[in-house]
Amino acid sequence: MKDTEDTYSFYEGEDAVGAACLIRDSWKVLVVDDDAELQRATKSALAGFVFQDKELQLLFAFSAAEAKQVLCDNVDIAVILLDVVMEDDLAGLNLVKYIRDELKNRFVRILLRTGQPGIAPEKSVIVDYDINGFLEKSDLTIQKLYTAIITCLRSYRDITDLEKVNHALAEEFQRRLEAEKAASQQAQQAALGLAISQIMHGAKNILNALKGGKYLIDSALKNNSLDLVKQGWDITKIGISRMETLTGDLLSLSRFNKLQLNPGSVNSLIVEIVQSYEINHTCTECKPIEISIEIDESLPEVMFDQYALHTAVLNLLSNAVDACKDKIYPEDDYDGGHVSVRTYTCGDGCATIEVEDNGCGIKPDEISRVFNLFYSTKHTRGNGLGLSITQKIIKEHGGNIDVFSEAGKGTKFRIKLPHIKNRTFRTSKK
Repeated sequence: MKDTEDTYSFYEGEDAVGAACLIRDSWKVLVVDDDAELQRATKSALAGFVFQDKELQLLFAFSAAEAKQVLCDNVDIAVILLDVVMEDDLAGLNLVKYIRDELKNRFVRILLRTGQPGIAPEKSVIVDYDINGFLEKSDLTIQKLYTAIITCLRSYRDITDLEKVNHALAEEFQRRLEAEKAASQQAQQAALGLAISQIMHGAKNILNALKGGKYLIDSALKNNSLDLVKQGWDITKIGISRMETLTGDLLSLSRFNKLQLNPGSVNSLIVEIVQSYEINHTCTECKPIEISIEIDESLPEVMFDQYALHTAVLNLLSNAVDACKDKIYPEDDYDGGHVSVRTYTCGDGCATIEVEDNGCGIKPDEISRVFNLFYSTKHTRGNGLGLSITQKIIKEHGGNIDVFSEAGKGTKFRIKLPHIKNRTFRTSKK
């Protein structure tokens, strides 16, 4: 190694071959060369070398075979000064392939030092081998050596810092992924617990009603009282009706995953629902709830599941009637409660169904929760399943449902369903 800028003497102390300067905070540099004199010169030239307040810890090997062992024992080597011709003409180049391909070490920076550039021409080596610099021994000065090593150390520092950041990001990503998974599992368990609790609470209320009816009937039988029998039976019928509603809603919540879609008239369905409801729910109040229908005859055909959409609209109609029953109308309001069910085609081409009432309305802080499972504005009279089921049915038809309400004045639910020309449905096979 030639020095054109400064003179230096070889290190004449302990044998440098295979020795290491044990420094706690240092850069590890491996010198691989079968020339002992060149190794001593390298050690002397790099004595006192400091980069970023860290000295060099020099490791030495006479051959590629020795270098492999040193590499296995030291995974954090930053730079390798590597001779090409050692055991054979290509020993150094084969070591490069071993480091990159077998050890999968992409971090260490490799500087080739050759005294026979004809055997390993610089251009060919740079193209064919993953090295980071090419030095000719005949033209190598201390300054050039320093410059090459500093360049490699900077590169090694940046790569390892980036790897640490990537590793930290991967760990953080995994931690967040596991945290989200745990949170999701907890949320699912909490939701399941809430669902079971709500179902049991509803069933318990119904059971209490049935027990009340049973008690009155038992008392009537003991006292031979027909009036008590009628009272007990009326209470029992209410309990049975509520149980039918609860079990029907639970079945509806689980069954609408495969709709039987067929083209049909929404208008005909609406008329059928309203007429059936009026027959089965005759109002006995002084001012009965009036239900009116407004039909758009130009409404296009829609692909829908007859049973599912019937359930959805009936839920809205029942809720609207209940809202009117819950409201106390002024004495001068002769008309009292009124529910309108209408159909029309809106500007976006969707078939629209609206159910509007002038009942008690929904409080502003409750509107965003009306579709939540088990949430009910009816409190003990409702199980909180109807609107959740309705929203689920409409979404599975490819439509959407919105609610508009003002406390004390009434509520409007609007369903939009794409008609046949706007959307292609896949009908489920039975």
